[in-house]
Amino acid sequence: MTAPSNNMFLTGSLPSVFLKTASPIILMMLVNGSFSLVDAYFLGEYVGAFALTAVTSVFPAFMILVALSSLVSMGFSSVMARLLGANKIEEARDAFAQAITLSLLVCVFLIVLFMLGGEQLVSFVNNGSESLSEMSYAYLSLMILFSPLLFILTVNSDTLRCEGKMTFMAVIPLLSVGLNIVFNYLFIAQFGLGVVGSVYGTLLAQALSLLAVYLFRRFQNRAQGSSQDNGLNISIMRFTTRRQHWGNFLALGAPSSLTYVGVALMSAAILYNLQVWSVENYETTVAAYGIVTRLNTFIFLPLIGLSMAFQTILGNNIGAKEWQRSNSAIKIAMIMALFYCLFFQLIIFVFKNQLGGLFVDDLAVIQKVSQVLPLMTLAFFLLGPLMMVGVVFQAMGDAKRAAILRLAKLYMFTLPLVFILPFFISELGIWLAVPSSEILALLLTFGVLYQRKKQEGNPFGLFFNKL
Repeated sequence: MTAPSNNMFLTGSLPSVFLKTASPIILMMLVNGSFSLVDAYFLGEYVGAFALTAVTSVFPAFMILVALSSLVSMGFSSVMARLLGANKIEEARDAFAQAITLSLLVCVFLIVLFMLGGEQLVSFVNNGSESLSEMSYAYLSLMILFSPLLFILTVNSDTLRCEGKMTFMAVIPLLSVGLNIVFNYLFIAQFGLGVVGSVYGTLLAQALSLLAVYLFRRFQNRAQGSSQDNGLNISIMRFTTRRQHWGNFLALGAPSSLTYVGVALMSAAILYNLQVWSVENYETTVAAYGIVTRLNTFIFLPLIGLSMAFQTILGNNIGAKEWQRSNSAIKIAMIMALFYCLFFQLIIFVFKNQLGGLFVDDLAVIQKVSQVLPLMTLAFFLLGPLMMVGVVFQAMGDAKRAAILRLAKLYMFTLPLVFILPFFISELGIWLAVPSSEILALLLTFGVLYQRKKQEGNPFGLFFNKL
């Protein structure tokens, strides 16, 4: 079935479509990244470094929360984009209901799991420190108990993105970060709630964002009527007992989800190896690593935003069987990702001595940041293009190849190298594990693309030949 011409992803200039689609998503990702920077600033300024330590210690657990959220949402967005591209509106509504239902079931599972072993986990990661464990538990327990907010908001955001409601999506992130700054100032600086105040700020920002989506849907549905708009005529919540899309959600979302799990494991592995290979300067090095992680995350999030926009555009065009337009979209995404990564790699090398000072005044930590950050980003220019190749396979529903490309770098390359390289070059090996894994991922990608070209005859193994 051919999609109607009013689908914004199928008509008009592709660069313009990318700009309209990616800009609000990237803005949203930057805002999400700024939450951690805002929290870090207020906690460091008004509570102390020990508060940052408490929050950092449960970072792997928080990443698991994000991983479970993306497990449903990323697979759902791939399915939704193709359904809308094929103009299967009723089936798209049902997919939304199935995603909401599955998300809440995952939340229930997560909450029960935390109630059973949360205290023991927090005590373990804080090495038995009661003061740190108390703050960590307060932070993590609230994030998990109110996780349905994050899950529902994520599914709704992905739905709006697939529908092309980009103007509205551009407003919500700005509102969220503004509210988060205000709430952090009130709860941390004025009310002295410390780590808990940071969570309150985040949760309230999420709740008000979800309220804004609800109001948008309500007024949109009233005005829509018999309009030719591609809207779904849904609210923020919709349930169903059907589960025929669950398998696709989980299969297509697994690569993204396991990527976040891998990030959590990599962070834990780095911290463990620093205890072994950087004993004398452990506290300074960990502080520097925390800053590097925040900076890398902030730089990386727009790439995720670009990949989400690219998946939406490509998924709609694949669903509509617009093969030539799909090929053009792939080229644009690859070029955008490459130039973005080159730009920020240059920024890092030029300003490496100043970036640490944005967070701390300790000269030793600032110097360590200037050493670690350039090393970890040596092959950053490869990250973006390789990421877009994985998105191509995810957009077409090729879960197997998408999983191989997205997971191999973390699980087959980075994690083992974090443990292996230090035996040859000590602490330096910990930091070089990341760029080394990018080079190995490039070789793997060449292999996957060669196999697809050989089996299916696709140009370069990347493009479509159904022209």
